[in-house]
Amino acid sequence: MQNVQSIRPARPDAAFRFDARRPLRPATPAMIDEVIRHADHAERLAGGRLRLRLTPSMARDLIVQGRLEAEDLRLCDLTVVWDEAQGEVILVRDDARLREASARWAEWDALWDEDSYAGPPAPQAALAA
Repeated sequence: MQNVQSIRPARPDAAFRFDARRPLRPATPAMIDEVIRHADHAERLAGGRLRLRLTPSMARDLIVQGRLEAEDLRLCDLTVVWDEAQGEVILVRDDARLREASARWAEWDALWDEDSYAGPPAPQAALAA
């Protein structure tokens, strides 16, 4: 490595980039089973696969019925891809951090709404002239 003059260690604050992708509480096999059992949104994919999700409204209904606990609203963050032919889970996607980020940035994003660029309404007399 003749071109390298010095190697500096990684910055300690670089860990936050990886932490931002990590869910608050990792998905467990029991959580994945609950999503498969109670999923009310199923989308057919290629190759005999299904994308399964539990919507927040269905999760609230199941909580009221006593079939889920209040902390099980976390199941709404999981998307499970199920292979019907093999009878196994292919992929589990966890959107917990995405949901948190969207809540944190909602006010910031509202600054760029089209309504915020509109000027004050023109007086009716000016339009008639």
